[in-house]
Amino acid sequence: MDDDLRREGYTVQVNVNDYLDIYCPHYNMSQRGALEYGVAEQYVLYMVSYRGYRTCDPQMGFKRWECNRPHAPHAPIKFSEKFQRYSAFSLGYEFNVGHEYYYISTPTHHHGHSCLRLRVFVCCSTLSHAGDDADQNPSDYTARPKIHNI
Repeated sequence: MDDDLRREGYTVQVNVNDYLDIYCPHYNMSQRGALEYGVAEQYVLYMVSYRGYRTCDPQMGFKRWECNRPHAPHAPIKFSEKFQRYSAFSLGYEFNVGHEYYYISTPTHHHGHSCLRLRVFVCCSTLSHAGDDADQNPSDYTARPKIHNI
């Protein structure tokens, strides 16, 4: 695992309506015998505040996904986050242009890895509909992420 993901995190920029796919650790049938269930990597992924991101505190956010099936048949479990401004689902999350969102991941069993961090910056809108952007100014679409010392 990359040390930068543990120390400083990784920053990715997405556009409105982009998807970010998260693949859980997966062990195929040939690895199943060599790895017992207690040894296979399993993680819980949280969406947290900036402070939760810096301190790796899952209590400063909420559980987004759980990677708890490392021996899933056929393929790894995949979760997708759609960075949309509006959600039709009551449990859907809405993302704002020009904002940063923070994810952390902690192992459910100790694997010798500390917290993994991901910062997502939502950039430009891919589609503009009449009236959607009435309260936006041009700088909202050209803003760049602020780099924080972690």
